[in-house]
Amino acid sequence: MATLTTATTNFADLVQEVIARSAEDELRASLPHLSPGNYVPGKIIKGTNLIRWARYADLAAQTTPLTEGAAPTAQSLTIASETLSVAQYGGVLELTELADLDSPHDMVAVNAERAGRQAALTMDTIVRDILAAGTNVKYAGTATSRATVASSMTLTGALVKRMFWFLKNANVPTFPDGTYHCIATPQQAYDLESDTANGGWMDIKKYTNVAINDLLSGEVGLYAGVRFMVSSSAKVFATAGVASADVHSAIFLGDAAYAVGDSQTLRSYFISPGGDHSDPIAQLAKIGWKVRFGSILLDEAGARYVRLESGATTL
Repeated sequence: MATLTTATTNFADLVQEVIARSAEDELRASLPHLSPGNYVPGKIIKGTNLIRWARYADLAAQTTPLTEGAAPTAQSLTIASETLSVAQYGGVLELTELADLDSPHDMVAVNAERAGRQAALTMDTIVRDILAAGTNVKYAGTATSRATVASSMTLTGALVKRMFWFLKNANVPTFPDGTYHCIATPQQAYDLESDTANGGWMDIKKYTNVAINDLLSGEVGLYAGVRFMVSSSAKVFATAGVASADVHSAIFLGDAAYAVGDSQTLRSYFISPGGDHSDPIAQLAKIGWKVRFGSILLDEAGARYVRLESGATTL
């Protein structure tokens, strides 16, 4: 009878697939900063660690009448570019053959799943922090800076409408679905839904024109032309407000607000016991991952986002 072991052909490939699939599932399920459709994908410039996007500025209106018989002055486009550098991230888990042998659980599978989760969370967190560092910021209530945000200055329906029209006034394009998107904390979503003056919040179960497979990662509802994605991974500036209040970040996004690119897609690894020279008598298994990527806010031609910082009700 044939026995399945870690030495079985393609066993290592299966474990690597578990890591990659776990990361992929996590990205789709609960980490909205890397939700497909929220960002612009980029490609690496060969021979560098850079990814570049070109911007072509719009032409101003021509308000001066032409002179009869005279050709208008020739114009040229203004070209700008934005560049990000990518960096490599990764992690390794190690377990002994006895830990795997004596555990009531499949420790290789458990470690592979956790490695995948770590990879997904790492990438989402790095992108989140890029978005949280953007300078196009508004504040709730009467606050004029992060330090002046009080816990009582919560996210309201009126503020959402203000952010919607702020983006419209800046000519920020909506997503193809005709809406803006927002990534907010659970506390902010609670305050918005609890705002009895907002009138018009639509829970996802009431959607009539969005298929279930078209829902955004963590999406909970629609209000005033904004689709809301809620995640506990959304940025919170701990104790940064009045009286050490936590300041919560809700980022309102237009189409192509930020970009994500990689020069090395997510790779996963499994080394079975005895698979390398540091383990001569086959006592250790190693599971790991690595990726080389980066993110940037595309605001050379004007910000396509606005971050609203607010207080929030403690849950």
